[in-house]
Amino acid sequence: MDHRSEHSLTQVHPDLCRVIRAAAQAPQPFVVVYGLRTLAAEREACASGRSTTMHSRHLPQTGCAGDACAIDVAALTNGEVDFARGHEAIVFGHIWRQIRAAAEALNIPVEWGGDWKTFKDWGHVQLPWAQYP
Repeated sequence: MDHRSEHSLTQVHPDLCRVIRAAAQAPQPFVVVYGLRTLAAEREACASGRSTTMHSRHLPQTGCAGDACAIDVAALTNGEVDFARGHEAIVFGHIWRQIRAAAEALNIPVEWGGDWKTFKDWGHVQLPWAQYP
């Protein structure tokens, strides 16, 4: 993981960090662009349409020992951060498969924002509410 990703993983639940570090070893390079958010940052994300809730897993969570239970990633293309505009399902699908495989190997449950029905949050990965309330 690069320095930016490691910095973004500070104050993120250790289980999610383990999954992301393991997934980063796979072929599609990616960077962690967001972990823990402040209330002000979450308000801004909602206002801009990047989030739809003030009950985000990016905020400190009780079941996550006060850490964030979510991260956002972006692809790396030729060393540049790439949000894959226009082909998100393909690029983030590759990243998700890496993350899911790492999570299964570590026996840690994770959820992907690309699977959501009403709001596709392609780069979002979180620990489930049921296991991490």
